[in-house]
Amino acid sequence: MKVLKERIEEIMSLITEVASGNFDYQIETSETGDEMDAVIAGINMLGQELKTSTVSRDFMQSIYQGVVDMMLILNTDFTIRSANESVEEALGYTEEELRGKHLSVLLTKAHIPTLVSLMEQCRSQDKCLNKELLFQTKQKHEVPVACSFSHIRNSHKEVDGVLIVAKDITELKQNEKALRKAKRKAEEANEAKSNFLSSMSHEIRTPLNGIMGFTDLLLGTELNDTQKQYINLIKTSGATLTKLLNDILDLHRVEQNKIYLEAIPFELRHELEASLSPYQHLAIGKGLRFACSFDASVPQWAIGDPTRINQVVVNLVSNAIKFTEEGSIDVLFKAEPLSEEELLLYCSVSDTGIGIPADKQAMVFESFTQSDQSTSRKYGGSGLGLAISKKLAKLLQGDLQVISPLPGQQKGSLFWFTIRLKRMQAKQQPQPEAEDDSTYQVPAGKHLLVVDDNEINVMLLETVLENFGAKVSTAFSGQEAIDLVRKDKFDLIFMDVQMPGISGLEAARTLRQESYDLPIIAFSASAYSSDIENSLASGMNDYLCKPFEQSDLVGLLKKWI
Repeated sequence: MKVLKERIEEIMSLITEVASGNFDYQIETSETGDEMDAVIAGINMLGQELKTSTVSRDFMQSIYQGVVDMMLILNTDFTIRSANESVEEALGYTEEELRGKHLSVLLTKAHIPTLVSLMEQCRSQDKCLNKELLFQTKQKHEVPVACSFSHIRNSHKEVDGVLIVAKDITELKQNEKALRKAKRKAEEANEAKSNFLSSMSHEIRTPLNGIMGFTDLLLGTELNDTQKQYINLIKTSGATLTKLLNDILDLHRVEQNKIYLEAIPFELRHELEASLSPYQHLAIGKGLRFACSFDASVPQWAIGDPTRINQVVVNLVSNAIKFTEEGSIDVLFKAEPLSEEELLLYCSVSDTGIGIPADKQAMVFESFTQSDQSTSRKYGGSGLGLAISKKLAKLLQGDLQVISPLPGQQKGSLFWFTIRLKRMQAKQQPQPEAEDDSTYQVPAGKHLLVVDDNEINVMLLETVLENFGAKVSTAFSGQEAIDLVRKDKFDLIFMDVQMPGISGLEAARTLRQESYDLPIIAFSASAYSSDIENSLASGMNDYLCKPFEQSDLVGLLKKWI
């Protein structure tokens, strides 16, 4: 009995220690293995299980209270069971103040419907839900939070509550707001830049049209050699200014992703040879040897954008001539088939000019930059040609690179670029049309109307059209043009787009509404594709940009009358 009493007292001491949280307290079993030993062993095991459970609970509690983000445990009806310390720090509510209250107490009124929807989703979906909400503090200040909602399950795997982890995203929202503001300002700046360039283009092209046009007319009159020389110098200067203006506009278009590439059949070799012909004469006149060769791999025909391809080639060749005082310019074209539908065109332009230092070569492809400022002063140029050419080559699914000096030499440069083109089957190849525009005459009896608020532009186009044999009437406003069309019969109208009062666009719309179907050609100094699109949308049929080439004018006349 004494032994039994001692064993019972030991068991009671063990139970007392375990109950007080001393889980490491244990007693040894005897060697008999009787029922008392079984009870002792069970209590020892229970103590260890409780120790493990308590450690896990304490560990989870420390995480729950120590995490930076707000954490709330809700009952299934979204009443708050507990909240960690971060909730009090962020919102000002203690756990005691929140316990038993509905989660809606923490939300702004505007987000109550969202909460109702979330409650329904939580009940019907067994997955974590993520939602941005607007909490409000005890002082009624708003706090944007990114919340995740997940189920809490009991030992029977039944949903016993909802765990919310809410992250304060105030700083993120402020940054997003600042980014939106910066983006809006950048867009406004780009819009202002576009408007400025469009206005500048219009204001410069309008007088250029008169300069270039009347220069051409003067060259067709009887002049002595000195007069011809002076007029040719005026024409060259005007062409230089036109190219600079076009380069600035092209750069802006590329930067704004507003370059639209054509995909038309064209005679590849003929186009390239024709674009290089003037530069061959320029090089020879400077005392340079000029050679252009086509590898047998270059097809006669291809599908692509001949204007942009020529622009890249001409930029490289004109630069080579400009920066080469003596020696030679060599241009090589070759092609490599990529598939049955595509080919890769390769072009290299090498010169024996001043070359480009290795540490300056990347710079030459930057806008308004040359490798040496003294170069700009000596040779001139805006520093846009290579920047535009590089961007165009990439748009044409290729690239533009430079090697300088030439291998084995101390000077010279080799620029090369690649572009992708569509191949043409023989049956697709159109026959070239060779026509001489110098003797072109408008069909007899055709009556044309020229509308422009600029007297010089009216006089120029009137003179050129009369030289082509046309009967020409003129108007200086949109309203005057409408009145003339109502009174007389015309076969074609050249209409300026921007005029005071009724603009050319408005005049065209009015004439179309009154069922006049004669061709109307926009005659404008605005060179953006959006200007062309607006003109066509107003009911005009085509577009002639100032300053115009006579070949472009003749092409339009052949097309529409």
